[in-house]
Amino acid sequence: MRGTRVEVDLTALSHNYTAMRALIPESVKIAGIVKANAYGHDLVSVAKKLENLGVDYLGVANIYEAKMLRKNEIVCPILVMGKTFEEDYDIAVKHDITLTIFDLEDARKLNLNASYDNKVAKIHIKFDSGFNRLGYKEMSKLIEDVMEIRSYEFIEIEGIFTHLALKDVSSDDEQFDKFDELLKKLKELQLHIPIKHACDSIGAVAYPNKHYNMVRLGAILYGYCSRKTTFELKPVMSFKTNISQVKRLEIGEGVGYDYLFVAERKTTVAVLPVGYADGLPRNLSNMGFVVINGQMAPIIGLLCMDQCMVDVTELSTVNVGDEVVLFDEQAPTLSEVAKIAKTNRNEILSRIALRVPRLIFDEQNVIRIDYMEKL
Repeated sequence: MRGTRVEVDLTALSHNYTAMRALIPESVKIAGIVKANAYGHDLVSVAKKLENLGVDYLGVANIYEAKMLRKNEIVCPILVMGKTFEEDYDIAVKHDITLTIFDLEDARKLNLNASYDNKVAKIHIKFDSGFNRLGYKEMSKLIEDVMEIRSYEFIEIEGIFTHLALKDVSSDDEQFDKFDELLKKLKELQLHIPIKHACDSIGAVAYPNKHYNMVRLGAILYGYCSRKTTFELKPVMSFKTNISQVKRLEIGEGVGYDYLFVAERKTTVAVLPVGYADGLPRNLSNMGFVVINGQMAPIIGLLCMDQCMVDVTELSTVNVGDEVVLFDEQAPTLSEVAKIAKTNRNEILSRIALRVPRLIFDEQNVIRIDYMEKL
């Protein structure tokens, strides 16, 4: 395929998952986090691969991601980690989707909804141990509500969890201590909740003694972790395009909006059919680079919505149709792109546009996924 596209290597995903599974005790479940279109890789393809690999749970951000998985015959347990509003409880109940709860009134309404179908809705209780995002902040209120929810006929409290801020070891320890205190109090009150989890990818690597009985693996599955791992991570995604035009600039000619770049020599420019609407960060304007035929070519001028320009003057041969690497596991790497763009890797991955086709590679099979064809 030519044109702007993402290439997803599911054998690399399998490698990363299998390596982590070998490091984590068998008694600890793994939740594979596939929110945000599986960090831009393709929600359904990644979820199916993880399910085939034996993942215990899948984690998503909202009910619509969960519904998409069920629509595509994913049978693995699914946890919605964000807020689900009352009007969508019916989706959760009908499709056996586990919801995150941090408010008693939400639990009451979910119990009522589930009663109409005579089904038991599973929930995980979220505790805010210091991240100050979602979750019960008051431990006493959480315990009081758990005691109440336990009496609900159509609710099963399957799990309880928290999320680390990952500022430093000291603050992480403070959060673990709060979570441990909560678990101790629940145990003393004989309030048994089977699944307990606190660690994401970073936490799972940094704190092997705090896995509880489930970890939530996200970025590490896709080949990235800001903590050193005992095995080599393999990036799953490559972002590529092809040259659409090659032209010559005379000295003094500008490029793109506002002429952010002005040629100080006779310059050969390659125009690429990729812009910030495709997910290439606009902060790369006049700063980033791509690789063409194994050689670096700097991005010049302001990135446009749908296109950008690169200086190929120093390249030996450049032709329309030549492949352009925007990032892959060699050069430029996603980490390099993120550093230049002053953002993190996850943002770039998750913001690759839906209009960009995905080529999914899994051993000998290649599947093209074009979201625009489904509209």
